[in-house]
Amino acid sequence: MAEKLNALPQTVPAEQLINLLPHKSKMFLLDRLTQHDTDARTLESDSLVTKEHIFYDKEIDGVPSYVAFEMIAQSISALSGVTGYEIGKPPRPGFLLSLLNYTAKVPFFKAGTSVHVKIKKVDEMEDILTYSGEAYYSEMPGEPVISTIVTVMETDDLKILYTH
Repeated sequence: MAEKLNALPQTVPAEQLINLLPHKSKMFLLDRLTQHDTDARTLESDSLVTKEHIFYDKEIDGVPSYVAFEMIAQSISALSGVTGYEIGKPPRPGFLLSLLNYTAKVPFFKAGTSVHVKIKKVDEMEDILTYSGEAYYSEMPGEPVISTIVTVMETDDLKILYTH
């Protein structure tokens, strides 16, 4: 790991966090980071479920639980952004390679609740990183309601995607 030049507080609000991710406007789903450790490659985030949420469904008065996958993916992206910020570099673009063992214990998250995401790196091979991801629902505290394993590729050179 490169020398850390900058430090972020453990709690990072959306207004500051949005500058560390490529997601903008309504596709930006994280409301704050609550913990991050770039050495251990862990991060926790919170997302509020509101009627203004881009995935809000009036029929269920909430957001389908599969949206937690995007919250997990954005948390992984946030960890890249925090890591880049700490070493004085821009975040590395990342691409989803696989999603394994996805389980959901709830069909949706009701408006007025929140989702807490925890990610942790479990494997790394050069630019390929694998994370465990869990989502906790404020209506069912204590155990994850969504869990999955996500593999991503980070790169500094987007041209690698276009070469034969």
